[in-house]
Amino acid sequence: MIDIHKLNAFVAVVEESNISRAAVRLNMQQPPLTRIIKSLEDELDTQLLKRLPRGVEATEAGKALYQEAVTILAHAQAIPKRVQNISKGLEGQINIGFTNSVGLHSFLPALLRNFRENFPAVSIHLEEDASSSLIDSIINEKNDIVFLRKPAPINLGLKSLHVLDEPLIVALPSNHPLALQGDVIHLLDLEPYDFVLYRRLAGQDLFDNILACCYQAGFSPRIVQEAPRLTSSLNLIAAGIGLSIVPEAIRNFWNKQIVYKALQADTTCIAPIYAVYQQDTENVRLKHILNLLD
Repeated sequence: MIDIHKLNAFVAVVEESNISRAAVRLNMQQPPLTRIIKSLEDELDTQLLKRLPRGVEATEAGKALYQEAVTILAHAQAIPKRVQNISKGLEGQINIGFTNSVGLHSFLPALLRNFRENFPAVSIHLEEDASSSLIDSIINEKNDIVFLRKPAPINLGLKSLHVLDEPLIVALPSNHPLALQGDVIHLLDLEPYDFVLYRRLAGQDLFDNILACCYQAGFSPRIVQEAPRLTSSLNLIAAGIGLSIVPEAIRNFWNKQIVYKALQADTTCIAPIYAVYQQDTENVRLKHILNLLD
């Protein structure tokens, strides 16, 4: 392996086209510099410089070495700064996971935009998955932080930070009998009607939360069809197959065949969002995300 100090000396000689001037530039005597160049030529077993009456000139092989050396030296010069930036969380990658329903809330793009503005050199990797898989991704350190609809189980030793509470609302086909009522519908008024929900496997936390609200109101929802994604359920609602209880952010997915109503219940019906991450972490980029959540 070629000594980087030899490459630095060779670059100086080529750029100055004169060993004496290169020695001054390097703050050293000419004889040691001449020995360095000779040592480099011996090491590569090729002539790198042509001696001219008033200086030196790189040979074809010397020009090739010069191009490589400039790249290597520039990279070496950048290493300390990059290492410092990594240690400060100013470079690298942050891995963020979220469930389908969380990904629809405006807080997530706002958080990502804020992070990008403050840490532009950090790349952001996103992953959407079911909550159980996202919990595993934190345990296995595949993701740095995930956003779920409920806190992580206590026995896993993970940290759960409450981010916000999102109200649940009613989504109705536009021709539904309740669509012409006021802007607020009581939860118990939904009991006689067919429900459309998205599969528990895809969104266990939200699914269980919706069922719990119905049970507390005194009825079990009549689920006639399930959808693979929360957004997919909108197509079923628009088709008149049933109504659904959805997070308020779904209002952003406007559809002429769907009417949204506020939900009134004796107990609060909300869909909370939690940030889940490793409790004892030295990940500085993660700490930057957490600071933005405060």
